[in-house]
Amino acid sequence: SISMIVNGFCKQIFKELPMEFAVEAQKLLEVSLEGSVG
Repeated sequence: SISMIVNGFCKQIFKELPMEFAVEAQKLLEVSLEGSVG
């Protein structure tokens, strides 16, 4: 459920960002989430 909240929050931010940066940021976010959860 936390990832859903984070994804919703990040989508708002990513709308303001260039696509390439958004993709990179999402990759980093997924890695950091996996590290904190797992």
